[in-house]
Amino acid sequence: MEPQSESVMPMDVVMPEEVKYCPYTGSYVQMIMKAYEKNDLVVMKALIEYRDNMIKRDRLINQNKTHKLREPL
Repeated sequence: MEPQSESVMPMDVVMPEEVKYCPYTGSYVQMIMKAYEKNDLVVMKALIEYRDNMIKRDRLINQNKTHKLREPL
């Protein structure tokens, strides 16, 4: 069995500890803004990176769904 190609991205996004135990509530945008207001750079960076990774994951999933729909039977 051959190893998977490097172009295949994993679908799982690991949630950092800073995001799991974030002291702020609300949507990701609201939590990022609260972290910014409190100058909590570590949490703000973790929230932004996690949000961006989830967006990339969703786009990849949608691309795969679209591609599968276009394949001939």
